[in-house]
Amino acid sequence: MLDGIDVFRISGARMRQLAERQNVLAQNIANADTPLYRARDVKPFQFDSALLRNQPGLPSLQLAATRAGHLGLSRNGVTIAADKAQSYSEDPDGNTVNIEEQMVKQADVLKAYDLTTLVYRRGTALLRTAVGGR
Repeated sequence: MLDGIDVFRISGARMRQLAERQNVLAQNIANADTPLYRARDVKPFQFDSALLRNQPGLPSLQLAATRAGHLGLSRNGVTIAADKAQSYSEDPDGNTVNIEEQMVKQADVLKAYDLTTLVYRRGTALLRTAVGGR
């Protein structure tokens, strides 16, 4: 029922992406001593037509660029890729997992998940207020 409301659909997709990222980061940490293991990460979350695949005919969501200085415009629909460019170092055995780097990324996931759940809760509160509930 709530999938027809953009705030809930986007929040749900973001939570799924963050859960998948947490899983990939945990796998990286578990393989920190595995020779030739490459650290992996998921691609950043995008507000694009993939979120609207169940509702054809709706326009894709785009961020508005109002100034020239603005930034340029698998599993469960989340693409997992090798994280070569972001890696801090490579061990002599070819392993690219850096525990500190993975912990920083996990902290980022936690902050993003907290923000997303806050948006979801505020959306449900607004919906309850609109229908006259408490």
